[in-house]
Amino acid sequence: MRIYIIASIMIIIGLVVIAYGGALDQTSWQKPYLSEVSSALLVGGLLSLLFKIFQDKETNSTLRRLLRIHDSVDELGLVEILPEVQGYNFTEMLEDSDQLFVVMNDGQRWVGNYATSLCKRFSKKSTTEFFTVDPASSFVDTLAKKIGSDPAALRSKIEDSWKRIQVAYENSEKKGSVVIYSIETFPTRSIFLTEDCLIETPYQTAAGRAKIPLFKYRRVARSDSPFSFALNDVQQLRKEAKKVIELRPEN
Repeated sequence: MRIYIIASIMIIIGLVVIAYGGALDQTSWQKPYLSEVSSALLVGGLLSLLFKIFQDKETNSTLRRLLRIHDSVDELGLVEILPEVQGYNFTEMLEDSDQLFVVMNDGQRWVGNYATSLCKRFSKKSTTEFFTVDPASSFVDTLAKKIGSDPAALRSKIEDSWKRIQVAYENSEKKGSVVIYSIETFPTRSIFLTEDCLIETPYQTAAGRAKIPLFKYRRVARSDSPFSFALNDVQQLRKEAKKVIELRPEN
């Protein structure tokens, strides 16, 4: 706005100078100087005005583009993206949520890292459902080859995850309910889903291991949001999964 005002003043002064110079006698010593001053003011004012108009147009275009991106992110519920899943702390999700779905390949490291939080979770009224690859599934051989592991070792890791979950439950006050499912098909991502939050991490397509990014979404009203997609996905997965272990409160 300030540039618009300055440019307008320069143009007005330039026009006033032209009018004043036109009223002077042709032999006046002021006339040549006034002509140069008026030209400088008019050219400077017009160029400043044109530059500001162009600049504002570009700014508005960028702003509109950013707003469209913001709207889509907000409508779909994206909250956070981290370059590596190891940089995220699941403690709050585990200890504060009432309902939780967890879908992983084997989950041994994750369950081990959060054994204390799982124990606290199971000590309050809550429902937790775990889905891992079935150790007897033919996918175990393929997955082991992909990550450079031994099939027997991978089966052992899955079964160890189940045992660790049971141990955490036994060490808790046993107020929550826990169900562990095995799935014959392979997960294409890990899922951590509560009543109002979704965290997912993709699995790489290539063989080997890599740093995996993390995406966090909140629950939104849209039925086509990532949260709704994941919720429907785990509900359908439950129908085709095999229940392996079920732990219920004693009272």
